[in-house]
Amino acid sequence: MRKLFSLALLFLLLQGCATISKNDPSLNLKPQGFIAPVSHAPIAGQHKTKNADLEFLDVYDPWDSMNRHIYSFNARFDRAIYIPAVDVYTTILPSPVRKGVTNAVDNLNEVKSFTNGILQFNGDKTTRAFSRFVINSSIGLLGIFDVATMWDIKRMETGFADTLGVWGVPPGPYVVLPLLGPSSVRDTGGSLGDFALLWYEMNWVYDLAGVEEGRTAIGIGESTIRGLNLRANVPFRYYQTGSPFEYDLVRFLYTKKRELDMEREELGSSTEGKPYMKKEFDTPRRNREPVKQ
Repeated sequence: MRKLFSLALLFLLLQGCATISKNDPSLNLKPQGFIAPVSHAPIAGQHKTKNADLEFLDVYDPWDSMNRHIYSFNARFDRAIYIPAVDVYTTILPSPVRKGVTNAVDNLNEVKSFTNGILQFNGDKTTRAFSRFVINSSIGLLGIFDVATMWDIKRMETGFADTLGVWGVPPGPYVVLPLLGPSSVRDTGGSLGDFALLWYEMNWVYDLAGVEEGRTAIGIGESTIRGLNLRANVPFRYYQTGSPFEYDLVRFLYTKKRELDMEREELGSSTEGKPYMKKEFDTPRRNREPVKQ
């Protein structure tokens, strides 16, 4: 009996070994390496499925390669020079003083808003900018104190870029400007107009103050303070958005914001009750010319 039990146990063990030695097709495959996909980034020209339709992120950017290089340069400049200088600026000047600088700069910018309010045939912007400039330049001690806002005359800044948009000039291709960042062809032209007006305005201020010598040095100092104050009030930091596609994200957000800016300009002259998002946006898409109407 014991011998029969041993034979039966031996038979079961041999059966188990025979089962293990069966050929598994997957075990005979040659090593293929790690080929699992690691990125789902959209590729230009690649067909997009309905589940991954990211076309709304596309922006007309024919100078994509050049813009990305400038974006990278701006990021390095910002990290190495701009942000450290802003840190020094915010450390030396306490918050109330920086607030006064911001108010004074905003007050000087009311001249730009007043001029463009006229060019846009917008009476509200024109009278608002004029009132704010007069009040803050006098009662507000040359704009250091924003008395107009305390009197509920809120600021409504506008510039030549908005004026060109109101006149019907299309935005054109997306472009990244050295040191200045995201823009479009239309907005770049508008910024040049803003700089030219500011140059004339500051020369008028120097004439009024009787400054004859050292205008270049004063202008550089004034522009530097403007730049530092502007950057100190912008919380954005390069490569800290947490997105591996930060360039695409910034490009989309800038373009969409400018679309909404133009939408607001149109709503300002439209009848009451018009649905806000009813208008079909005509954003030029990547590598695709805007449709001519």
